[in-house]
Amino acid sequence: MTKKRRVVWDYIQISIGTVITAVGINGFYVPNRISDGGVSGLGIILFYVAHVPLWVTLLLVNLPLLWLSHKLWGGRVGSRTVYGTLMLSLAVALIHLHALTHNVLLAAVYGGVLSGVGLGLVFRSRGTTGGTDVVARFLSHWSPVSMGQGMMLIDFFIIAGFGFVFNPTLAMFSLIALFISSRAIDVVQEGVSYARAFTIVSAKADVVAQKILDTMNRGVTRMGATGEYTGEQRPILYVVVTRSEVTTLKDLIYEVDREAFVVVGTVHEVVGEGFRKPPMEG
Repeated sequence: MTKKRRVVWDYIQISIGTVITAVGINGFYVPNRISDGGVSGLGIILFYVAHVPLWVTLLLVNLPLLWLSHKLWGGRVGSRTVYGTLMLSLAVALIHLHALTHNVLLAAVYGGVLSGVGLGLVFRSRGTTGGTDVVARFLSHWSPVSMGQGMMLIDFFIIAGFGFVFNPTLAMFSLIALFISSRAIDVVQEGVSYARAFTIVSAKADVVAQKILDTMNRGVTRMGATGEYTGEQRPILYVVVTRSEVTTLKDLIYEVDREAFVVVGTVHEVVGEGFRKPPMEG
């Protein structure tokens, strides 16, 4: 994929992501008075308290924040960020849905999934929809609060507002929605954990490595290491395989060395030979 096509594809993904997010907001969050925080959460509170349309709140809060961020820290506000902010407001304004469910738990689950998947697509395309990340940056600039802590604080106070304006039960359902949407964002950006990384320490590292190369046709990386307790130098083998190959690799290792020390870790995304190709070529 050329760079120009990649840019076009990014904007298409941002558009799709904002539409999916808007469906989650209008179809699940708004009718059931819950949210996963952020500016949309503030907008839902204002919608019920002051009858302000949600898309108006998204614009009136996000665009000034982006402008202020540009004035304070300089630099050009990313075109993808401006586009994502405008697209989300437009999608929320145009997509009119009746409540897809009146079960608040289902609304928290499905609203969280849709919101997370939509925002994940936006973030994966190097865009944002404005919102609490800009406010969090203000907090981190003028206080010892980090960006992550700032976003958590903002979302906490917005969700606490649901408990104050509506009732504590809706605030608790909103926390469920926040957790689910956060996990959905991670899955979309990092991918489903389809691969496993093996770290192998063995006295027969040469034999193990050769059998992996010959039998599984997988690459092996050798790293030098020294045992702190024994002072002995031993190589460490690092191998990444798919989930379906985990048992095969374990059997192969212990067939050679029953005393091998093996650590298996989860890998969310693998790019390179034998796995997925890089997202951009040329």
